[in-house]
Amino acid sequence: MRTKCYRLKKKTDAILDNSLFDTPYYGIGYPIFIQNKPAALVIVLPSSFTTKRAEPYQFLTGKQEEEWNPVAINKISHIESLQKKTWFYVEGDQYKTSITLKELQLRLPSYFIRIHRSYIVNIYFIKKMARDLTSNFIVTLIDGSELPVSQSYLNDLRNALEF
Repeated sequence: MRTKCYRLKKKTDAILDNSLFDTPYYGIGYPIFIQNKPAALVIVLPSSFTTKRAEPYQFLTGKQEEEWNPVAINKISHIESLQKKTWFYVEGDQYKTSITLKELQLRLPSYFIRIHRSYIVNIYFIKKMARDLTSNFIVTLIDGSELPVSQSYLNDLRNALEF
């Protein structure tokens, strides 16, 4: 944000990832000068603050081989980021989408929970949650898939499912 503000020498804004505050946030940067040296004034707001609130997705269109398929959001069990690509899963089928997890996290219905930097899960597809042999938290889905829960997202999952 600061670098872009310097380079463009104008106000910039963006939804930023969760690396700083454990949740995506909205940042606005203004170029300023302090003692005749270029600087940036950066304002950080919750991710819910946007100039135009985007509607939640009702469906995602995913690519499978050479076909594009629209899929209702409520049928998606989980979404994964793997090797700089985003995949979502429906009844054992895997679809690729061009939408990033960061964007999805902001536009998915509330029953989707981010559990890891690489995973978002639909809570209606969770069968159980438990610790593995190394005391890491694992979510098991109805289809038997096991997904890791990172420490930074564990409280979000606990709050959503009240355990």
